[in-house]
Amino acid sequence: MNRGTGDYESFYEALAQRYHGSRYGGRYGRLFRALHHACLADLLLRRAPGRVLEVACGTGHTTELLDSNGIDYVACDLTQAMLAQSDARLGNRGRLVRANALALPFGTATFDNVVSTRFLHLFDAEHQRAMLAEMIRVLRPGGRLIVDFDNFASRWILALPHLLYNLLAYRRLAPDTHYNRIGATERMLAVLGLDDLRSEGVGGYLLVIPAMFSAPLAYRAGRALRPLRCLTEQFVTTGIKR
Repeated sequence: MNRGTGDYESFYEALAQRYHGSRYGGRYGRLFRALHHACLADLLLRRAPGRVLEVACGTGHTTELLDSNGIDYVACDLTQAMLAQSDARLGNRGRLVRANALALPFGTATFDNVVSTRFLHLFDAEHQRAMLAEMIRVLRPGGRLIVDFDNFASRWILALPHLLYNLLAYRRLAPDTHYNRIGATERMLAVLGLDDLRSEGVGGYLLVIPAMFSAPLAYRAGRALRPLRCLTEQFVTTGIKR
């Protein structure tokens, strides 16, 4: 997907009211939400999180985790309607700001953690680098960046299910997303100024069938898949700013 930021804003303005329910309302959506929150909590709460910036917060999927743990956060998004949905759902105790990820309205070295989820897969490598550089700019030295990406490895291992999904759900052959390789992504982040880079998997379409029969079983299976990154829908990468 290579739309301009104005195109994204218009698209998500129209989608905002039904976005959260359509993404997280079904069996797999609820499972992914639980697995994703568990992974992010492990990373964010292993030490005092300090001041946190969430970039592209949308309707508040990750903001909900920050809010429920009493974290001092600022959440930003380009689309006012998405921010309004987050505020209506959560009654956010943090600060909501309308902002473009390519030009964040915050000073250099302002935050202890910067997190951005379910966002960067919308953009090609060039735009990803620009947005990641901006996130790292506002991160303090020694601070942690936590970001996720759609997983290239599982895309090709599960090529036929992906093809059928795109045909049935969207009537198209090509996916409307950008898939990242874990190694290349970690190398890009190292060049941008991060050390101690680590990645682990989240979710996976192999969990759809167990989720139909037992949510607790599917959750345990999803937790077990985290180190098996080639099979997961997404991967979460974290690194420390030099």
